[in-house]
Amino acid sequence: MNNLLKLSAALIALSSYANSANIFDFTAVSNTYPTAVEDNGNGSGWGSGITTNFNGASSVINTGDINTSSGNNPQTTTYNGPTFYAGVTRDQYQGSAGVIHNNGNGYRIRVNNVSQTVHDSNGGDVNFKAVFMFDALDAGSNNYVFGDTDTLVATVATPNNMNVRSSFASYRAMVKADGQYYAGSLNTIDLSVLTGANSSTHTMTENAASATWTLMDNMESSDNRLQTATNAQDELVHPQNLSVDGTNTVIGSELTGITQVGFLLETSSPVQTGGYNYGVRAFSAEATAAAVPEPSSYALIAGMFALTSIMLRRRQ
Repeated sequence: MNNLLKLSAALIALSSYANSANIFDFTAVSNTYPTAVEDNGNGSGWGSGITTNFNGASSVINTGDINTSSGNNPQTTTYNGPTFYAGVTRDQYQGSAGVIHNNGNGYRIRVNNVSQTVHDSNGGDVNFKAVFMFDALDAGSNNYVFGDTDTLVATVATPNNMNVRSSFASYRAMVKADGQYYAGSLNTIDLSVLTGANSSTHTMTENAASATWTLMDNMESSDNRLQTATNAQDELVHPQNLSVDGTNTVIGSELTGITQVGFLLETSSPVQTGGYNYGVRAFSAEATAAAVPEPSSYALIAGMFALTSIMLRRRQ
């Protein structure tokens, strides 16, 4: 009888088995992906192409979308990467978000020159935040959760001149679960150790199930004012929707209905000339598809319970 009960329990566990899977993966490539050098250009048409706040599905960039940059040397570039949703919030207009090939550091924040005048009017270093979200593979037909071994891994790139051109840089993994956005662990980059030319890369790994995720209330917003905007009473009026306050948190293993993954970048700039591109060159995410038992499984379980009940009555 005990063996029969154990078998019934095993069948129940088996019926709700789960499969871990890679639900998103990209790697930027030299000067060819996700944008490419084309028509004697440099592939930077999208490099600063995101200048509005994050507003969910309204902030989508699709494969094949074309953008022309502004300035003295405008570039027209086709985006060839996966669909993504992105937005930026900023203290001043000296920076924006965008996407470019590996040589320009992928999905990024582009910071331009910050003059003493801009710095002073801002009341200190100028802050920029950008979020990038991507659809999970087959999310419409799977209930994704974070299993014990699931990770989110990013290759973050910092130009080595950020040791003098930036005062702060951070990265967080992001997830959308049951229609809500959550920010992962804060990873702050030590800019003081950057040396030499070109860029340094940093591998950021989030152990998704055991990590603490912070709810990003009302992250979608169409408010495109500066983060520093105030009203007549000198009160800040921007929603600060890309700021992580840490108020409401959840352990990753409790998240269900995962449909998107991504990352949140933040950087601040002192007075500097030359600017910098702070971005993510590669990103991958794993999740576990919680399987729904087949009807035949339910029938087998019901049969086992019925047999157990009959045997118990006979023993009595």
